Amino acid sequence: MKRRDFLGFLAGAGVFSGFCWAGLSAVRYFLPPPPRRVLIREADWPRAQKVKVGAEYFLVRLPGGEIRAFSRRCPHLGCVVNYQPRLGIFLCPCHQSRFSLLGAKLAGPAPRGLYPLKWERTEGGIILEIPG
Repeated sequence: MKRRDFLGFLAGAGVFSGFCWAGLSAVRYFLPPPPRRVLIREADWPRAQKVKVGAEYFLVRLPGGEIRAFSRRCPHLGCVVNYQPRLGIFLCPCHQSRFSLLGAKLAGPAPRGLYPLKWERTEGGIILEIPG
């Protein structure tokens, strides 16, 4: 093999590698990352506390002991929703969308209620599945 042929082969392999890297990066960009699992221990959420506010989630304990989990992201524009204990609602500070403790939309420009999160009860507490 001549040196010129070898250098041509190396250049072609480099271009091919670059296209492969760009293609894989594009696929990774469009595919959602896997969900994260977060453990909330029972000791971190006392029975008397109705709502637990995490960095990315709300946990709500309803009167019958039923538990609901919601994302803190507003379905309108993705702002972080806050809990207003005096009013007993969730309030988005960006455009004043209001949500009930069941996650339903009460008022504002949000197109729907809060996004529910999957969760399961385990021996150690509650495991939430937060989308990536």
